[in-house]
Amino acid sequence: MSLVDEAFSRLFPEAAFTYAAHLRYSGKFKQYNATVRKAGGALYFNLSRSWKSTSEEIVIGLIQHLLVKILRSERLAAAKDNSGKISSLNMQLYDDFIKGISEVAAVNNGSGSSDESLESSFARVNEKYFFGIADKPNLRWGLGSFRKLASYDYHTNTITVSSLFRDAPQQLLDYLMYHELLHKKLKFSSSNGRVQHHSSEFRRLELDFEGSSTIEQKLNLFLRSSRRQLRNVRQRPNWLRLFSFQ
Repeated sequence: MSLVDEAFSRLFPEAAFTYAAHLRYSGKFKQYNATVRKAGGALYFNLSRSWKSTSEEIVIGLIQHLLVKILRSERLAAAKDNSGKISSLNMQLYDDFIKGISEVAAVNNGSGSSDESLESSFARVNEKYFFGIADKPNLRWGLGSFRKLASYDYHTNTITVSSLFRDAPQQLLDYLMYHELLHKKLKFSSSNGRVQHHSSEFRRLELDFEGSSTIEQKLNLFLRSSRRQLRNVRQRPNWLRLFSFQ
């Protein structure tokens, strides 16, 4: 029995598996990433190669999460427990595994491993809001995104901040750092194929940031200003080209 068949039968013990399942491991994904795609009567599971050396019981939990995401709602209704949630021991093992990765993921503390402003921001936020005992994750600048301002990757224990904030006011950078460190601290919960990162506790702790009542407004003003500057740069004529003597 394949891993997909096993995952399905444990999650839906009364149902027949009528799909043609295709499972492959790819080196194109980031560590511990995975996707599923449904085409007609076939399900295509693509898993990062890092899953090949992981316990089959945990991989079954991963596949069950993907099954819940891709299958029809009427089938899912039959798998719900008394609490109205879709869950299994394997899914819980998978969740615990992902949450635990960040605790053991390597942190690059070598020379030049991250930007000085990110290091300083982490130090300030750690001291002020986490009593100086938060474990430092990997810190890096990302692309200059206006939509994804910052993120925390559980798989690699990495906080990535949009490079738009390289020269931003210290308060804005520290707020993004604080927000992502809360993700690292509180992890996530999952139910019925949906992952919740912003719990009521998360929202409550988010308000502890100094100046939280106006921080969103300041972020929006900063982003609008950054968009205007970018627009002006793009519209500025290339005088070197216009007056080329070649």
